[in-house]
Amino acid sequence: MELRHLRYFSAVADAGGVSRAAARLNISQPALSRQIRDLETELGVSLFDRRGGRLRLTGEGEDLLNRGRQLLTGAESFRERAGALRAGDAGIIRVGVAPLTLESLLPPFLVRHQRRHPRVEVRLAEDSPDRLWARVERGDLNLAVSFPGHEGLGSRLLFPLCALGVMSREHRLSRQTTLDVSDLSQERLLLLGRQFLTRQWFDRACQRAHLRPKVLLESAAPHALIALARVGYGIAIIPSHTQFDRHHVRAVPLAQRGAALGAWAAIAWDPHRFQPPFVERFVEELATYSRHFYPGKGLTRGRILASVPTK
Repeated sequence: MELRHLRYFSAVADAGGVSRAAARLNISQPALSRQIRDLETELGVSLFDRRGGRLRLTGEGEDLLNRGRQLLTGAESFRERAGALRAGDAGIIRVGVAPLTLESLLPPFLVRHQRRHPRVEVRLAEDSPDRLWARVERGDLNLAVSFPGHEGLGSRLLFPLCALGVMSREHRLSRQTTLDVSDLSQERLLLLGRQFLTRQWFDRACQRAHLRPKVLLESAAPHALIALARVGYGIAIIPSHTQFDRHHVRAVPLAQRGAALGAWAAIAWDPHRFQPPFVERFVEELATYSRHFYPGKGLTRGRILASVPTK
């Protein structure tokens, strides 16, 4: 059975006869009658009652007509979808992202993107940076937002971020505009777990400076660290794209010998896989949005921002 058989069936039912339907379809009446009989033979049921010289739908015909029209509607929708895909106007984008970046960067952008491109569906996957790159290589994800440096992937820089020292406003270091890692040698520290890149940057800086930090707490929840820092329990080390209320704490960028502890976030893809135009537009629009509205913008300017590579 082909879709044209269903179209012929629907046309005859709508016209109330073969001759009128044939005229509308621009085919001969015998040819149309033959197509209807072939469809009935294939289905094994009578679609029309032909008694009295008139065609009337049988009970089976009425049931199958409704289902046939659903199939025709679905096929038309399928063709329209394919045309939209050819034009690059519709489809699904699978984007992987780390939890903090998901919270701080994507929500407002995704709302804007959805309004501009209502036929593009963005599906998100949350994972760690290393796993995100692997999932892009496997083809599980079209894109991943994390940090560049993975060989074999194409990428576009989005925004700079750095490690921050967050403390109470009464802390003795709160008036400094930059904190060197050596300034923290005698401080009580509240650190993220070792799976976080910010923690890895900090650990490497301590190793280079031959420091053994005083760690009071390791946590996977940056906001828990900030809450403790606010009441003076220690200094929290968190990434600058963390969303938090800065009115009751002081956040100072961390550096080592004038170089920021940080990197540029990027969006990456597999250059060996075809990416539809709507995926390319997503990358371009996110990069443009990030330049103007990236999280922690006020904390990564000046010397700290300049010390993070831009290429």
